[in-house]
Formats: sequence, structure tokens, C-alpha cells
Amino acid sequence: MSYAGTQVAQIAAISNNRCIGKGNDLPWHIPNDLKHFKALTTSETDTYADSSVKGIVIMGRKTFESMGSKPLPKRVNFIVTTQMDYEQQHNLVDNKNVYVMHNLDDALTQAANIAHGLKFDTIWVIGGEKIFKSAMIFTDRIELTLVDTDIENGDAFFPEIPGGFEQTEISDSFSDEKSGLSYKFVTYRLKDGE
Repeated sequence: MSYAGTQVAQIAAISNNRCIGKGNDLPWHIPNDLKHFKALTTSETDTYADSSVKGIVIMGRKTFESMGSKPLPKRVNFIVTTQMDYEQQHNLVDNKNVYVMHNLDDALTQAANIAHGLKFDTIWVIGGEKIFKSAMIFTDRIELTLVDTDIENGDAFFPEIPGGFEQTEISDSFSDEKSGLSYKFVTYRLKDGE
């Protein structure tokens, strides 16, 4: 599929009942999952010796705010919101690694242009629920952390994975020492010709 020749990948941690958020926060704290997220979303190599950017991420406004309204370092951050003055309200106007867009198509178009310029292969969609759902038609790959728990009263969920995807990789099961939660990393890819 891809978007303007650039792979679109989604990345999320989900519970058994597909929950990704509760009260605009992650329903768990698993440091190894956060390291996994960072490793994947900053895996692009430097094209230029002085380039500090190692990835491109697209997120909704609520996801941005759940991270303390701070852009992720070493990544170009796209924030999708219908609020027209969002950039000014959150002092993002002069941040060269933050783009506030008002729809997903514009964010993907701009992200693909930047990806081409930096010779990056992938644009990462990092949430939340609406953005995951809307971006699914452009998505080539899905990286999920399956957390073996059910979350009651969750308020954000990952969409059902469409039939055109197949599971291509699955890790061993890991256990988080602090929370006692077990989890595994799973990759889904769009089948050829889908």
C-alpha cells in the first residue's frame, strides 16, 4: 500500500481486549515496551552527518497531550487536530520538528515529503484510536505489543486488524518485573497484492 512511496507503519501496545488507553494515559508502565517503541521509531539512519532526526511520527492531539504535550526527541512530530490555534496555544510555532495538521491526509503528505528528503523508509503512526483507524487504509505494517491483561473501563481501543494483514513475526513472551505483566511483540504485514 504505502503513502507516496513511503511505508506507513502503526505501533501500539494493546491488551487482550484491544485497550490502548485509559484516562488519556497508557494502562500500564512497561519500560521494555517503551524502549522497543523508541528503537523502532528512531531506527532510520542519518542521511546527513549533522542530522539529529531519526524518525517521523504522526499522532492525534490527545496522544500528544498524554505525553505531556512534549514532542518526541529525535523525531519529526506531526500532531493532527481540528483546533486551528493549537500551534500557538502550545508554543509549537518555532519548533522545526513539530507540524500541526488539521487532517490525516495532509499529515501523511507532508510526512512523506520529509521522508523522501531524509531518505527515510517509514512513517510511524503512534495513536490514538481515531488516527489508527483512519490510517489503516494506508498502512503496510503493524507493530503490536500484546500485553496479557484485560483492562476494565478503558476508553481507547486499537481497531480490528483487517483481513489483508498476516502475522509475520512473534517474539517470545517477556515478563515485566514490576507489574508482573507478560507481553510479546508481534508484527503484521500487508499481504502481497492486497
